Amino acid sequence: MKLQNKILLITGWGVGIEPLQSLKLHLQQKGCEVQLTNIFDILNNSVQKQLHLLNDIDTVIGWSLGGQLATQLVDSFYKSTGLTKTLITLASNPCFVANSTWQTAMPADVFDLFKQSFLQNPEATLKRFFYLITQGSAQAKQDWLNMQNIANPPPYELLLQGLEMLEHLNLVENLKNYSGPQLHLFAEQDGVIPCKIVENFEYIATEKMRYKLLNDATHAFPYLQVERTIEEICQFLTIHQQS
Repeated sequence: MKLQNKILLITGWGVGIEPLQSLKLHLQQKGCEVQLTNIFDILNNSVQKQLHLLNDIDTVIGWSLGGQLATQLVDSFYKSTGLTKTLITLASNPCFVANSTWQTAMPADVFDLFKQSFLQNPEATLKRFFYLITQGSAQAKQDWLNMQNIANPPPYELLLQGLEMLEHLNLVENLKNYSGPQLHLFAEQDGVIPCKIVENFEYIATEKMRYKLLNDATHAFPYLQVERTIEEICQFLTIHQQS
């Protein structure tokens, strides 16, 4: 069955749109209309323009920080219009930096070190970031090199803006209270988001929320394991298309 679905696909931090081009193509082959956009192109718009993006969209999919933005967008759209969109996040933590109520996240001191490193040497820090998101794959070194070659990071100022979002955004309650269909996919070998995050999702899961830990997957699974990612997305969308 062809999926009649209009999708907004949002990139993650520091990678540009190229790593998600294959995911976009595969979704189109399944019958979806897909608009692939850089996270920072959306952030540069006014709130009204951001919400206007969702008028003709059925599903918002975001990778990593893009997943947090996707969560924010569907939640704001719902609060503004009363209409729900399907939300799918890929390797995305609703609260990226750990706090007393959400501890399955990056420790605050580790994040501070990463941010300081970025301020001092952005290029070297991006290389390290690409290493973190590909480590754990069967051919980690090659995947790391490929990611460096394919990534097209935005300017320094936008990357810093993204880091500040990661530092401060806490969307746990938004997910908990959102009444639209949700799918959250996590990776067992994620070097950025602790895989134990699924334990926390047990406590915030709603009737329309599904979440899953993908074995033998890294933070970069939307780029490195496209067919597997497509299978999970399409299975979820098919169920909700039929219901």
